[in-house]
Amino acid sequence: MILSYSWRLLCLSAAVFFLVNLAAGSAVALVAPVAVRFAGRSAPSRAARFLLALRLLPPILAVIVVLSVCVPSFLWLEPGASAEHVGSPCLVLAALGAAVCIAAAVRSRRAAIFSRRVLRTQSPCLALAGLLRPRFIVSPAVRAVLTPDQFAAALAHERAHWHSRDNLKRLLLLLSPGPLPFFHWSTHLDRAWSRFTEWAADDRAVSNDPVRSLSLAAALVHVARLQANAPAAPLATSLLGETPDLAARIDRLLHPVPAPERQPSHPGLTAVLAGVFIAILLQPSTLAAAHRILERLME
Repeated sequence: MILSYSWRLLCLSAAVFFLVNLAAGSAVALVAPVAVRFAGRSAPSRAARFLLALRLLPPILAVIVVLSVCVPSFLWLEPGASAEHVGSPCLVLAALGAAVCIAAAVRSRRAAIFSRRVLRTQSPCLALAGLLRPRFIVSPAVRAVLTPDQFAAALAHERAHWHSRDNLKRLLLLLSPGPLPFFHWSTHLDRAWSRFTEWAADDRAVSNDPVRSLSLAAALVHVARLQANAPAAPLATSLLGETPDLAARIDRLLHPVPAPERQPSHPGLTAVLAGVFIAILLQPSTLAAAHRILERLME
């Protein structure tokens, strides 16, 4: 197919995005079990941040490669006014790149619609809904069954989700394109992230206070009895979280263990390494080699 300059750039960008996202996503899927076990050795909040970064790594890396290698090399070395032939393999890869992005958008829209429907119809309910301006949703049935201490502990748990911007993180996970269209590759990582997120919110809510721990555990039991088999809203954080992990959460609250020692983080070092990586990608020799690969890809 003969394509103009702009369409060739768009086609190549989509194809490169798909290839990098596929390779990185496959690698992340392979190491996911080991990564989850490694994360379990840290405090829940740190484990949740690590798994979120790992989960979002493939599309982020794909975008970096497209913006720092594909686009600059094409603009620098490709004739600007020419229309050239683009082969079928490149067109197929570009279509797949567009498909994974469309699939993520469709998945997010469905999750938003389903979450709105669940929160409007589900009763009883105790959840934090919304992204930029989250709000607490508490049904009268839940409020009536909880004691003041239990209700305060439950609200503290939801406030912890608020401070961590967990609803926004849920949306980012839904918007993150997978390696293949409509292929659920990250179920293990997503469930582990959700589990550690709930544990982190529990820990922040009780603040190592045994009385608060008992109150929150009791609140979980009461709300679980009221919300048995109720569907979960994908874009809201309910008190119960993932129901299969409820027993583990209650056990942690009733039998607290000392938190692992906090390991120092190095955001400055991470930023420096990222800058060095991008600088290497922008080297003329790197861009020239990338352009040769892109030429082969378009054949």
